[in-house]
Amino acid sequence: MRMHNHIPCYSGRLFPALLFLLLWVAMAPAALQAQRSQQRFKAGLIAGLTASQIDGDQSAGYHKVGLQGGLRGIVMIQEKQDVSVELLFTQRGARHQPKSFPEFSTTLNYVEVPFQWHYHDWPANQDSDKPDYYRVHFNAGLSYARLLGYKNNLEFNGITAALPDLNSNSFCFLIGASFYASQHVAFTVRYHRALNRLYSPGKPGTNYANSLNEHFLAFQAMYVF
Repeated sequence: MRMHNHIPCYSGRLFPALLFLLLWVAMAPAALQAQRSQQRFKAGLIAGLTASQIDGDQSAGYHKVGLQGGLRGIVMIQEKQDVSVELLFTQRGARHQPKSFPEFSTTLNYVEVPFQWHYHDWPANQDSDKPDYYRVHFNAGLSYARLLGYKNNLEFNGITAALPDLNSNSFCFLIGASFYASQHVAFTVRYHRALNRLYSPGKPGTNYANSLNEHFLAFQAMYVF
């Protein structure tokens, strides 16, 4: 099995921005402790899995499973609403149906920054005036992701020919919902769909015939401090 790795060039502004976000999220627990009475700032740790599909890759279905993990910073704007920013490592990609020919698999590694609005419902103690917390959170938002690299298991099948010319920048819209088992533990399902193409054919030097468009599901577990 031959493995391919590709690391795109980074913009000089990308790493300072991500470092700022990482430091902001890391300091959120201290901000929460300092303003405990208002409970305005929170932070969380995220771990989960993704199930991905790329339209135009000779296959269909969310067969490509990947890893996801990172941090979330939360700002409460009203009792039943908050906004959040995350810094995640996310694996996406494409995979043919198991036990079907050709059995290709491509993993795309991203650093991802989702921005979301959340609406809360279902008070845990059934007291809408003074709820302990809300069990269900609905969310919608946008995310930006930067391609770090890829791994590919076949030389001539799947999207192999397109890999050297993939778009390094990905913009997605997302919707989802979370269930809070307690004030600190939550489980989330999200749907992401790219707003821009991963690959566009017809450019000089490109060898793949189809446009490529990403969409994926994310299944997360989160611990909120």
